Amino acid sequence: MVAPPANRNRYVLSRPTNAPDSVSDNASKLCRGSIVDSYEFVKPEPQRHQQRTSWNHWQLRDVVVCPSTKPELYSIYRCNVDRYDISKHQSTRVLGDLEFDPVSMAVGGDFIVVGGQRAELAVARLSDPRTTTIVRSGGSINNFVTLDRAPSALPRRRFRDSAAFADDGVTSLNITSGLELPRLLVCNNDHTVRLMSLPSLELVTELKFPTAVNYAAVSPDGTKMCVVGDTNEVFLFSKRGDTFEKISVLTASNDASFSCDWSQSSEQFAVGSQDGYVT
Repeated sequence: MVAPPANRNRYVLSRPTNAPDSVSDNASKLCRGSIVDSYEFVKPEPQRHQQRTSWNHWQLRDVVVCPSTKPELYSIYRCNVDRYDISKHQSTRVLGDLEFDPVSMAVGGDFIVVGGQRAELAVARLSDPRTTTIVRSGGSINNFVTLDRAPSALPRRRFRDSAAFADDGVTSLNITSGLELPRLLVCNNDHTVRLMSLPSLELVTELKFPTAVNYAAVSPDGTKMCVVGDTNEVFLFSKRGDTFEKISVLTASNDASFSCDWSQSSEQFAVGSQDGYVT
């Protein structure tokens, strides 16, 4: 993780300087016609729920996860994780009195994973959260963690539940459910991405980078991965099961990048940078 920009509230959509206005206008009309008229993304009168949350790192504030179509969410509060039933307005403690304050979280399938600022990583099964495995993964903050399917369970195309990242410890997580035990990808400030097995948290493979790694995203079809960190470089990999091959290093904006994700077609990806640009 790096220091914030001078004006961190500025958000700009990146577009080539030579792109004609008609391209943008046509895209806007297409979006309005095919998406905005069909889906309600923002409710004009949002519901408010009395569910306590806390963020334990000044940059890492993704402390609420809605992992599925169920009317529930998971939230971090100090050293605990609670599950909140939106329809019943009831909160249940899933993980309590952890030995660290989580700064990142992911929920998917039967697993919940949280990470801390000093490389802590805790995993538990939602069916039996009383049994929790805690290890230290890496030498610094695990800025992002994502759960991917086991190699033998990869479909041709799949959809992911998402979540997010911390300063020399575990920062953000993303988990996908599958028929077999998934793998866990851990992005660390020590310049690595580690692939780990679940629920044992044993190291499967390790990728090394020239910078602290803030985020990684596997494409919905499971064949590609993009990785971003404390530079403006974007590392693109081909993926086959537990094997990764770097195929390109691209450039996003002029500053560090904190997030990335793929389109559901697995043909495009976007990168969010600290200077306010989306590339």
